Amino acid sequence: MADSRCDPGLPPAGPRTGRPHPVAALVDRIGDLFVPLGFDIAHLPLLESVRDNFDVLGYPQNHPTRTRLSFFPAPDVVLRTHASSGGPHAMRACAPGPLRTLLVATCFRNELSSAYSGSQFTQIDGLVVQPEVGLPDLMGLFDRLVSGLFGQGHPWRVRRGDYPFASPGFAVDVACPRCGPGCDECEGRGHIEIGAGGILREQVLAAGGYDPDQVGGLSFGCSVERLLRLSHGLADIRELLVNDIRLLEQFDHAYLPADLSENGAD
Repeated sequence: MADSRCDPGLPPAGPRTGRPHPVAALVDRIGDLFVPLGFDIAHLPLLESVRDNFDVLGYPQNHPTRTRLSFFPAPDVVLRTHASSGGPHAMRACAPGPLRTLLVATCFRNELSSAYSGSQFTQIDGLVVQPEVGLPDLMGLFDRLVSGLFGQGHPWRVRRGDYPFASPGFAVDVACPRCGPGCDECEGRGHIEIGAGGILREQVLAAGGYDPDQVGGLSFGCSVERLLRLSHGLADIRELLVNDIRLLEQFDHAYLPADLSENGAD
């Protein structure tokens, strides 16, 4: 043993067992909440046409997202700025039939990263187009999202928001799950925004190939990194891009509650 190069005190050699990145794990978990409701999942490419990213969704020419916060790698092509921009393509592929899909996208903004937001982030946008759909259905989808992430009965509320592609639009706030004296997450407000949504405007439905007189549309979305920051108390959201195994192994992928009951899913 003295001449051996083998140290019996070392762990056995071999590949380490891996697991999903925390962002991918949360994307899968959110998918598990909505697939039982008839949603499929579509992962979007990094590039999008200017028309679908801005024009179809009603963003005016002087909107800051398209004038100074976007990357244009080629004429009429933009690095995707939000998952909602995948909606027009999804609608054109399904029209005139019903549509329920979760759009998953890596998005980019031409701005400095900070501890609270990044120039690259992951966004999920849910899209529903079918007859006789409206605000009660949207509130049910919000409740599904909040209950699945924070547990049944976790307090939440909506407030009016302004979005070019939705009217009325709403921001979704939840009771801060980490709140306490001097909370730096909600800054003492007691609530924190986790997502947004609304009723699709008629011109968006028409651009997707639907007759607005025959169907309605809903859109709801959230930032995956923001949810991870909230659930794990991350001091700096940029840590999720470090790719340091020692850091990523600290995430508990089982922090979400068990699957919701499918009762009332229709």
